[in-house]
Amino acid sequence: MKKIIIIILICVSLYFSARILLVWNSRNSESETRVSFEIPPGSSLNKISQILLEKELIRDSFVFRIFAIWNGFAKEFQAGSYVIQKNLTFSEISEFLQKGKSKEIKITIPEGSTIAQIDQILYKKNLIDKEEFIDCANFCDFTLDIDNFEGFLWPSTYFVNTNNFSVKSFISRLYKNFEVQLAPFDKNIKNSKRSKSEIIIVASMIEKEAFTKEEMPKIADVIWKRLDEKIPLGIDATTRYAKKDWKAPLYKKDFETNSPYNTRKKLGLPPTAISNPGIHAIKAAIFPEKTEFYYYLHDKNGQIHFSKTLEEHNRKKIKYL
Repeated sequence: MKKIIIIILICVSLYFSARILLVWNSRNSESETRVSFEIPPGSSLNKISQILLEKELIRDSFVFRIFAIWNGFAKEFQAGSYVIQKNLTFSEISEFLQKGKSKEIKITIPEGSTIAQIDQILYKKNLIDKEEFIDCANFCDFTLDIDNFEGFLWPSTYFVNTNNFSVKSFISRLYKNFEVQLAPFDKNIKNSKRSKSEIIIVASMIEKEAFTKEEMPKIADVIWKRLDEKIPLGIDATTRYAKKDWKAPLYKKDFETNSPYNTRKKLGLPPTAISNPGIHAIKAAIFPEKTEFYYYLHDKNGQIHFSKTLEEHNRKKIKYL
């Protein structure tokens, strides 16, 4: 009986020794993917290890707890927001957790954001002074073949280092990402007989006008058709862009201005994009769905209604609005 117990103890000891040796000083993975997570205030060591395991930042939560206790870190870990890479060791992760923050933070730029809205996102993250992003987009000296960045900054999630954040570098990064994302469609844009600038301006309007990605190709067809047939676009979003107000109601006087963004009075496209569109809006602008429609509106529930004629459109205005 004693021999059996000894054998069991040896097996258990070897098992846990193997687990510890496997991950104690090893990197979690080869991946450099960044992961964002939160450690809530008052989190226990067990809770912290479970969060790390769920985020795939460690492979063994039990061994991580042993590591933390062995090295005296168990009560040193702090609550906070973290962005760390998947390829760290227990020691490197523990170093971050003792500081209560990481060098990098996550910045999410939603599709359809304007330069002014990106400025607000960065300002709220305490990365810039107010309007610093706007000023740099307009006046910084870039060695890039572009006159206006609106529409050409790729909306996505980015990880930035808070210690050496540079507005100019971040703008270059967003623009270069835009170029990479658009490159697969260069041939399609050339075949469309539209310029890249025209495609992006139309995509920026689609992004602000559409409520769902499914309706984008039809809206694109309406816009291109009205442009080609020299019918005013009548897109309210362009007026909102000029006003720099996306929420307040629009009044008759707003559509009587001589602004180049007043597409109810001015024929053709606005002078610049009115947002930084995502891939669905861009694809819709490149590949519009052929329809017979010239008008559309959204009802109070967000449902879109297309019309072939102005008379039909006006009837739907009365019915749905």
